[in-house]
Amino acid sequence: MSDKPINIGIIGMGTVGGGVTELFATQAQTYAKRIGKPVQVSKVLVLNVAEVPADRKEHIADGVLTDNADDFWSSDFEILIELMGGTGAAYTFVKKALEAGKHIVTANKALLAKHGHELFGLAHKNNVSIAFEASCGGGIPCITALKYGLMANQIGGLYGILNGTCNYILTEMTQKNKTYDVALKEAQEKGFAEADPYLDVSGADTAQKLSILASLAFGVHIEGSQVEHIGVDILDLQDIQFGAELGYDIKLLGTAERKEENGPVSVKTQPCFVHKSDLIANVHGPMNALSVYGHAVGHTMYYGAGAGRYPTASAVVSDALNIASGWYGAAFAQMNLTPDCNDPAELVAKEDIESRYYLRFNALDVPGVIAKVTTILGNKDISIAAVMQHESNPGEFTPIVITTHDAKQGDLDSAITEIEALKEIDGNLVSIRIAEFASDS
Repeated sequence: MSDKPINIGIIGMGTVGGGVTELFATQAQTYAKRIGKPVQVSKVLVLNVAEVPADRKEHIADGVLTDNADDFWSSDFEILIELMGGTGAAYTFVKKALEAGKHIVTANKALLAKHGHELFGLAHKNNVSIAFEASCGGGIPCITALKYGLMANQIGGLYGILNGTCNYILTEMTQKNKTYDVALKEAQEKGFAEADPYLDVSGADTAQKLSILASLAFGVHIEGSQVEHIGVDILDLQDIQFGAELGYDIKLLGTAERKEENGPVSVKTQPCFVHKSDLIANVHGPMNALSVYGHAVGHTMYYGAGAGRYPTASAVVSDALNIASGWYGAAFAQMNLTPDCNDPAELVAKEDIESRYYLRFNALDVPGVIAKVTTILGNKDISIAAVMQHESNPGEFTPIVITTHDAKQGDLDSAITEIEALKEIDGNLVSIRIAEFASDS
């Protein structure tokens, strides 16, 4: 075993940062045995040392914690762990470290979704690597699975629950019939949701993670801004209840599919109905899961905590150890993430994405109204799978639910416009995707 330690610098000391320093301090001997050399945190940069909570300082040696940037950058560390988040200062610091020949470990999905292509190229130019397992699934090793565990496969598609906040809210709405507002408030009280929950509940967080996973799965470049996202904040409890009657649970899914090798990729984040028999329908509370289909292996699924102090710290520290061991450098080079190896993705146009759909509308209970709706759908080449209507009183508005077979999004949008224009229809029509993985059909 070498006596010379691998020095690590950390920027940011939030919840995850505290977990990272604790693991390095308490597991130092174990890690040294595993990789054949000691690893130590030599410098930690924060905005204000005085504001760092005592429990996060507990495992940091004297003289390591600093709020002096010059002191931090003049220290001798080989690996930078970026834990500050965002795309502003984090981008500047990561770029500076790469140009100085330092390896990067980050959990920052927003940074990679926006600047990943550039930063991967800069890492390659300077013969260093970027490890980012914690950016997409917290403690779930989904990136390792995609790039190494499934290397023998052509990836046909993936879909996942990638945001624990949304999954907690939907679990409460589904299992306890809570409204969205009530479930969100409880998620905030329990620490599962931020005071400003927009990034989570809008689907933007999931879209950023999906762009990274889809880029890895299909060997193309997809930016987070290219992934359309619809959030859970638009959901009505009655649709969840109707879905349950039809045998479905609802989940916020990030989905990416490629039907032909080297063909266009479809990517989208939105609430989807999934059949109760599907494994992913049974992922509850703040847990995450990712299902990946490979042409040789078939379906695989990865499940675990997608956020939190220790799950995320587990992935961050594992990345740092893989770099320190010398293993990760060659593996990173084989990811083909650099601009010269990774072309911009050809994406399936939104209007051409095909799926089954759940439709709900309030219709006047008079003869012929369902016939008018089905005629409009038929004229758009949309085939009906089922119709559900509860008993109602003639002359009153009543909710009607229709499920469709596969239909193009553009055809459905056009049909919805015509249906909403009917005098017998009150208000807006609700449409929710019914998720069926490409290989399931």
